[in-house]
Amino acid sequence: MKKRILALLLLIPLFARGAEVGLERVPEGGVQPQVVATRDGTLHLVYLKGDPRGGDVRYASKKAGAPEWSKPRTINSKAGSAVAMGTIRGAQIAVGKDESLHVVWNGPGGKNQPAALHYSRSLNRGASFENQRDLRSDTQGLDGGASIAASGKGEVFVVWHGAPAGAAPGEINRRVFILKSTDNGGTFSKPQIANADDPGVCACCSLKTFVSPGGELLTLYRAARSMGQRDIVLMTSTDGGATHQHRDVGPWAINMCPMSSASVVAAGAKTRAAWEAEGRVYTALLDATSEALAVSEEKARHPALAVNSRGETLVSWSIGTGWQKGGQLGWVVLDAAGKPTAERGVKAGVPVWGFSTAYAEGERFVILY
Repeated sequence: MKKRILALLLLIPLFARGAEVGLERVPEGGVQPQVVATRDGTLHLVYLKGDPRGGDVRYASKKAGAPEWSKPRTINSKAGSAVAMGTIRGAQIAVGKDESLHVVWNGPGGKNQPAALHYSRSLNRGASFENQRDLRSDTQGLDGGASIAASGKGEVFVVWHGAPAGAAPGEINRRVFILKSTDNGGTFSKPQIANADDPGVCACCSLKTFVSPGGELLTLYRAARSMGQRDIVLMTSTDGGATHQHRDVGPWAINMCPMSSASVVAAGAKTRAAWEAEGRVYTALLDATSEALAVSEEKARHPALAVNSRGETLVSWSIGTGWQKGGQLGWVVLDAAGKPTAERGVKAGVPVWGFSTAYAEGERFVILY
C-alpha cells in the first residue's frame, strides 16, 4: 500500500493542473480568428465573415482586462475580397514599429483572374486601416494562405508560396516568396525566392512566418519534394531575409495535400511552434536540441499557441474538420518546462471553415473559436 501511494505521489508533478482556460466564440459568428497583443496589453483580433468564397476581413480590439471586444469593423476596402473556403487562406496579423498593425489575406480568383494577395496596415493602433494593396506581383498559382511578420525596426515581411511567372504546372515548381519592407509597410521590395535550393511546396497548405525574440526571421511551410513526402520545413534567416537555411522538423509520408496550417509564438527568449503531422498536432521549441511532442489524439489539425505570464503554453486545435465540415475543439496546457498537464479538454462547435486562436490574460488562457 505504501509503495502504491508513493507511486501516485511521484506522478503528481507530471500531471499538475495547468492554468484556467476560458472558451469564447468569435464575434459575429466569424471564422479563422487570429489575435496579437501590443505592448500595453491591448488585443487585436482579425477574422473572416460572410460568403466563404468572397467575404470580409473584420477587426476588433480589447484593452487588457476588458470584458468585451470593440465594435467590429471591416478592414478590406474592396467588399468581398477575402477567401475563407478551404480554411487555410484567411487573414493573418502582425504588430510592427510603433505598434502598427499589418494584415495579409488571400483574395478570390476568377476566370483568367489569378487570386490576389492583399495587404493593409494601420498606423494608429487599429483606429483606421489603409486601402488594401495586391502584393502578388507576377507570381502565379497563389493557393495556400500567406503569412506576415514585422519587427520593431520597421521591417515587414510578407511570405507566401506560388510559382514564378511562366513556370510549368506542378508542386515541385512552387517556391516560397518573400517581400520585405524597411519603412513599416510603406513600400515593398520585389518578391524574392527563399527556397531556390530546396524546391517544392504543398499547394493548398498555409505557411507561417515570425520574427523571433532574437530577431531571426522564421518560416514554417509544408514541402512537396515528391508526391509521397510532405514534411514541415523550418526556414531560418539571420540576415533580414537575404539568405535562408532549411531543416525538416515535422516528417509526414502522405500522398495528398492535407490542407494544413501551423502556429508560432514567442516563449520567453525562445520560440515555440506547432504543426500537424500524421493526423496529430506536434509542438516543439525551434532550437537545435528540442524534440517534437505529440499533444493531441488523431484527426487533429490547425494548431494555435499562447504563452501566459507563468511561462505555461496552451496548445489548441480542431478535431475532425474538413471540406465543408465543422468539428470539435481540443486543447492542452503545457507547464513551463513544456510537459503536458492535466488541463486539457474537448468541446463541440468549431464551425465550417473555422479553427481556433488563443491568447493569455495574465495566468489565464482564452480560446477563440
